[in-house]
Amino acid sequence: MARELRFPRINNITISGRLTRDVDLRYTPSGTPVAKISIAFDRRYQKNGNWETETSYIDVISWDQKATYYAENLVKGTAVLIEGRLQVRTYTNNEGKNVKISEIVSNRIHILEWLDNKKSDFEDKHFENMNAGSSYSSDEKSVPAKKDETTEDDVPF
Repeated sequence: MARELRFPRINNITISGRLTRDVDLRYTPSGTPVAKISIAFDRRYQKNGNWETETSYIDVISWDQKATYYAENLVKGTAVLIEGRLQVRTYTNNEGKNVKISEIVSNRIHILEWLDNKKSDFEDKHFENMNAGSSYSSDEKSVPAKKDETTEDDVPF
């Protein structure tokens, strides 16, 4: 009988990039805010002695109070550093075809550059509190229990 392979279950991702459009804030049927943030990120590599840049794109999902905060403060072109986990989900589109989506579910988004002049002392303090573990903490205990049980019908994207 084969022994069960035990390995760490690690699903952490840290990525930096720029928003490709303004944040799309929507609400689940139960009223929970959910934001879709699309980013572009680069990879530099050398090919035939020349440096090349390859750009890729991925969507980032943020929930609850953070979603609202990011919708109010992030705009197209903002440089961000995102910490979260990779999620792959499948759904059936309107044409009856199965579609597979890879996206990042954010724990925390660090704003690396403010592009508009709306930033104020209140926003500075607000964002610092998010990173310091206030009610915007990324701890698992702050995530509603049903978050992992979210169905395709709950995610409005």
